[in-house]
Amino acid sequence: MINRRFALLFPALICMINVSGCAGTDQAWKAGRKKPDWISKPPEKSGYHYYVGISQNQEDRGAALQKALEEAMKQVLTTIGITVGSQMRLDKEISGNESITKMVDQYRETGRAKVQDHKIDQMHTEEYREGGRRFFDVYLLLRYSDNEIKRERQRIQDQQAQNRREADMKMRESDALLKEGKILEAFEEDARMFTMLADQPGASQYSLLLNRIKRLLNSLETEAVSVRGKNPSVRLVAKIDGARKPVAGVRMLAFFETGEGEISSPRISDDGGIAAFPISKIKFTGGVARLRIRAMAEQFTVPLKNAYMDDSDFQFIEGILKGLEIPVILKAADFGGSKFALVVWDNEGRRDSSFETLLSKQLTAAGISVRAFSDITKGVSFDNFENEEFYNFLISKGMDNLIVGRVRVIDNGEVYGLRSVTTRADMKVVEVKSRKLLAAFEKSKSGVQINFERAADKTSKELVEEIAPQVIDIAGVQ
Repeated sequence: MINRRFALLFPALICMINVSGCAGTDQAWKAGRKKPDWISKPPEKSGYHYYVGISQNQEDRGAALQKALEEAMKQVLTTIGITVGSQMRLDKEISGNESITKMVDQYRETGRAKVQDHKIDQMHTEEYREGGRRFFDVYLLLRYSDNEIKRERQRIQDQQAQNRREADMKMRESDALLKEGKILEAFEEDARMFTMLADQPGASQYSLLLNRIKRLLNSLETEAVSVRGKNPSVRLVAKIDGARKPVAGVRMLAFFETGEGEISSPRISDDGGIAAFPISKIKFTGGVARLRIRAMAEQFTVPLKNAYMDDSDFQFIEGILKGLEIPVILKAADFGGSKFALVVWDNEGRRDSSFETLLSKQLTAAGISVRAFSDITKGVSFDNFENEEFYNFLISKGMDNLIVGRVRVIDNGEVYGLRSVTTRADMKVVEVKSRKLLAAFEKSKSGVQINFERAADKTSKELVEEIAPQVIDIAGVQ
């Protein structure tokens, strides 16, 4: 079992305890007097139960007293019929390590056990030193009324019966919420009733609620609404009675799997529960960025955290929620929209139409608007393209950005009967209106083929494969 076996909430167990009010206290060194007989054999008295609380090896006397009292009170609750979990604690106010003014357990929002009419009859403390440190063992004898146990047990049984009746009524209300498309509200109502019945795992309502919760969560699915541009959007839907109903009110989370950028809090539509994620300052990898978007699982697990549930059931639910994550692929071209002019010269100052065509195909395939001009101003080259006349020409053609390059093919001679060449490209990307240099880089590729032309063609293609993703990434942030 996981730590969800919290049978009941006892939110305000008030235990006014004053050590001076006990019937007897005793303190001894561990090597001194023997322990009192009541530690191993509690007394018997008509109309009362006795409980021994023990705390050992504590370096703080107050903490030792607190722990011993807690252990005794757990036994009281077990006698009443309450399953005691690991979350019980004392909310302490200790003065001089001699008084605890209240006791509060950490059980959950279901039944409430009232512990009263009890008294600490005896307390025995042992103090000892070990390795220069001081330790305390505390033993206390708690007395509790049989009549109070019976009254509290009956009260709890009555409360449990009332809880079962309420669960029946609330499940009908939850069914109505589902028909109205209020999916999250229906889940939260079922989860609340399921938690309320945590002390009754054998009740038919408990099993029914668990199955309802599993079925509802298993009907959920995250679907992409739009994956183009700077505001990708998704929504959570529930497949109920053959229909896909949007689930409103569930927070969606997004993070980058590849690439990077800033993701703002999602904008949620009033109808349909669509979550749109504004993205800025994005950097692509190879022209794409991959997002993962999922529903916030805590909105479903937190309402169940106090329920009594087997590990297998909770793991099943966690598996369902992990499956609500979907990938979203963003393309750099979808973030751009700018028009790019492309001009590439060879080392002699002539237009390299072959390289332009190769690069243009790559950019166009990525969705970038690219245009190569044959009628550019004469005399313009890679070394002097930054002149007013050329920029005005591009503006008149409606261009937003300019990609310029110079390609040089170097003959390295023969290698074992094959022709070796190195193709080198100097590239620049410029924003036309502002004349801002967006990027400048140099790439080169070497290779061999049976002749110079084939070697040049091979290395040019390989070079374009490297250059295109960088240009695509730049285009995506324009």
